[in-house]
Amino acid sequence: MIGGAPSGGKASFSATNNDGNDTNKMNNGIITTATINKDDPDWKSKLNLPEKDHRARTSDVTNTSGHAFEDYCLKRELLMGIYEKGWESPSPIQEHSIPIALTGRDVLARAKNGTGKTGAYTIPILERIDPTKNIIQAVILVPTRELALQTSAICMELSKHIQLRVMVTTGGTSLREDISRLQEVVHILIATPGRLLDLVNKNLAKIDSCRVIVLDEADKLLSQDFNHLLDELLYAMPNDRQVMLFSATFPLTVDDFIKKHMKQAYEINLMEELTLKGNDKNKDFNRYQMNSSRYYTILCLCTRTTKNSLFKHTFLQGKNVIFRSGNF
Repeated sequence: MIGGAPSGGKASFSATNNDGNDTNKMNNGIITTATINKDDPDWKSKLNLPEKDHRARTSDVTNTSGHAFEDYCLKRELLMGIYEKGWESPSPIQEHSIPIALTGRDVLARAKNGTGKTGAYTIPILERIDPTKNIIQAVILVPTRELALQTSAICMELSKHIQLRVMVTTGGTSLREDISRLQEVVHILIATPGRLLDLVNKNLAKIDSCRVIVLDEADKLLSQDFNHLLDELLYAMPNDRQVMLFSATFPLTVDDFIKKHMKQAYEINLMEELTLKGNDKNKDFNRYQMNSSRYYTILCLCTRTTKNSLFKHTFLQGKNVIFRSGNF
């Protein structure tokens, strides 16, 4: 199975809470049926693999370059978790993202939902985490509790052979429980922006040494509801942090975010369909079907500033577009 498709096996984290936080200090609370020596040359044959998923997959997941997870020189314990998750080879977004993210470079990635975006950033994070350091080393921001729990489950499955701790904190849950968990070891913190900022301002979650932050479903996180929260969180982190944005669409406000918080971001776009959403519904440009072999002329009934921003986005994505507008 390719890394973007869901696993066909049974869920294996039987010792975890339904709040997405692990209850066991070892192996994220995941109970494994056998201990595998990572130095065993025959380690692959001893993995507890799930049943194969025979459901049909789209080209968004199958149109790969033929990479293998072992091509990225990942630690053996992480590879064991990846294969036991049921991921046999990386999906296209993972092929493009993992090698770049492993170098520590900022990433701006656009791909459809369900194509493996979570694995595209969790695998590099888990590879670079040092379990011996008792500090928060990575923050994953998500817009909803549901997505936080899904992301946490994937992190814990992939890291089942690595002794690290994953914590979920979102609005609407007990702050007292968060305080208790933060007094223990936490390596990866998955959170909604408002709750994390509250913990940071109370000096409970210390992210001044955290060098990786991911915005999943970045289109929602870059909305006016979250924008000011993101600024405060990023200013609380080291200047040399790695910033990664993953989404199916990006709002025009991403320009401002890139200028303020990202350095030489590596841009990945795996969608032929161009979707650019402005922060004003009257300037909402959705779903232009474009082929790079032709020129397109788009009449912009918008301000010159919006036209220029649209041009920049389409140019960076390799589209041959001519924008024309009136004198607005």
